[in-house]
Amino acid sequence: MQIIVNNVSYTYNVNKLDNFEALKDISLSIEKGDFVALVGKTGSGKSTLIQTFNGLLQPTKGFTKIDEFIVTSDKKLKKKIFKEDDLIKKANKKAFLLRKKVGMVFQFPEYQLFEQTVLKDVMFGPLNFKVAPDIAKQRAIKSLNSVNIDESYFERSPFELSGGEKRRVAIAGVLASDPDILVLDEPTAGLDPNGKIEIMNLVKKIHNEGKTIILVTHDMDVVMNYANKVFVLNDSKLIDETTPVELFNTKDLSKLSLEIPTFYKVKNLLKNKGFAGNLEKIDTFDQLIDLIYEVKHD
Repeated sequence: MQIIVNNVSYTYNVNKLDNFEALKDISLSIEKGDFVALVGKTGSGKSTLIQTFNGLLQPTKGFTKIDEFIVTSDKKLKKKIFKEDDLIKKANKKAFLLRKKVGMVFQFPEYQLFEQTVLKDVMFGPLNFKVAPDIAKQRAIKSLNSVNIDESYFERSPFELSGGEKRRVAIAGVLASDPDILVLDEPTAGLDPNGKIEIMNLVKKIHNEGKTIILVTHDMDVVMNYANKVFVLNDSKLIDETTPVELFNTKDLSKLSLEIPTFYKVKNLLKNKGFAGNLEKIDTFDQLIDLIYEVKHD
């Protein structure tokens, strides 16, 4: 497993009167090459959980293991793990390299754009990991090309860009450090339909190149069309591990505070209208169109 979350709990403002337990005893695992969606209502703990994947937050209890890296605030537990495994102990002496292994794109890309120009912004990651300036520039240009940012944008301020362009530049900035895992928090939020398709096709392309993808999203169309595994969180707990097909065919989405994807809205409408075809094993729009054609010409 590339990521193991072991009995992780996280409390904000621990030991204070206004403390809040955002994660409660969560355990899950993610394999290399997975395309994972984390879903659940606002405040369920999704964004808190992904921040343990690159050490932005350290679990109050339990630990997150990413390959050979351990993330925990429990010093006794960390000492025990290091005592049992010299390889893990050695790797964690350079714990800052976890940020290179796990790249994170936040919901609001302007929060991670800060340089004077687009090119300088994308170069920042490699330079931070002590890559030579000329090599960092090459990597930045390659990453910007991969997200379809034209060379004419390189010397522009990143704050002059549209929402979709900012998001692509933020992704390029992460890719320039060549992470093994790409984590995205609400990658389609605030984008128009064409912008959503553009961003998700880009994420799919990155996944096809061998990266593990983990995304937090409220967009169930994205979950249905791209993810192969879904973790459902509710009230700070993991309540289900499933697949998109199983989630949308067998679960009561209203109880999970999840929207029904457009495809299933159409499918349910056809059922309710007495459509003559067998819809049970139909899981894509292409299959649905073929079935409607068959029924119409039967």
